[in-house]
Amino acid sequence: MPDLFSYTDYRHYLADCYREYKNRNRVFTYQMFAEKAGFPNRGFIHNVITGQKNLSSSSAVKISQALELNAKEADYFENLVAFNQAKTLRERNYFFVKLNAIRGNRPGGALVRETRREQYDFYSAWYIGAVRSLIDMHPFKDDFHRLARMLFPPIKPREAQRAVMVLENLGMIRKKRDGYYTVSDKTITAGREIVQLGLQNFQLQTMELAKKAFQDLPKDKRHISGLTLGISGKTYEAICREIDEFRSKLLALAEADDEADAVYQVNFHLFPIANVNH
Repeated sequence: MPDLFSYTDYRHYLADCYREYKNRNRVFTYQMFAEKAGFPNRGFIHNVITGQKNLSSSSAVKISQALELNAKEADYFENLVAFNQAKTLRERNYFFVKLNAIRGNRPGGALVRETRREQYDFYSAWYIGAVRSLIDMHPFKDDFHRLARMLFPPIKPREAQRAVMVLENLGMIRKKRDGYYTVSDKTITAGREIVQLGLQNFQLQTMELAKKAFQDLPKDKRHISGLTLGISGKTYEAICREIDEFRSKLLALAEADDEADAVYQVNFHLFPIANVNH
C-alpha cells in the first residue's frame, strides 16, 4: 500500500489506495471500498476522493480501520483529514505541527519532517526569499549580523543563519570553494497543501511589513495607496485578472533589471468591506 506518511492530502492517498486495491483485484469497485469501510452510501468513497464530500472524524476512523492502519498511521490519517478540511489558518497551522510531530517519530521520519519544515519555512517566512535575493546581489560569506541588518525590518542573526541553512538544504544556494555563496537556479518541489499554508502565513507577515513600512519609512522610500470601489462580482473577477496580468509585467521588469541593488515587496489586496455575506 502507499506510504501514508509521504502524503499531505488525504484524498490523494485514498485515490492511490483505491488504485492499489484495483491492481490487486480487477473487479474491485468504489462500492466495495465503501462497503469495506461500513458506509451505506455506495458512492461515498468516490465522492470523498473527488472532493464532493468531506470526512467527519467518525468517518475517518472507519476508513482507518478499513485500511487496517496501525495506531501511528491512524493518528496521522485522522490529523491529515483535519488539516485538509480546517477552515481557519490557525487550525491548519495547528494540525500541520501535529502531522510533522507524528511523521518525525517513525524510523527515518526526522529527515522528511525537517525537509517538509524547510519547504514550509521557505514559503512562509518572509525574510528567507529576501535573503536569497540579497545573496544574489551582494557578496556573502559568513557575516550573519550584517546580513540580518540588511533587511527591513532587521532580523536576528540566528534567523539569517537559519535562512541560509534552509536555502542551502533546499539547493537554492550553494557555497563555493572560496566560502562565498551563490544562488542556484532551482525551484523546490513541495506538496500543494504545504505551499498554500506557507503562502497564507507569508501574506499575513507581508501585511504587517506593509504597516511597518507605512509607519517607519519616508514617502520617497515606499509607495502605498488604496481604493474603495463599489463593484459587481463580474467586475471583481475582471480586476483579479488585471492584477494577475500586472503582476506578470512586474516580474518581467524585475527579471530584466541587471542593476538590482535592493529587495522590494509588492502586495496586492482586494477584499470586501461591506455586504460580505450579501
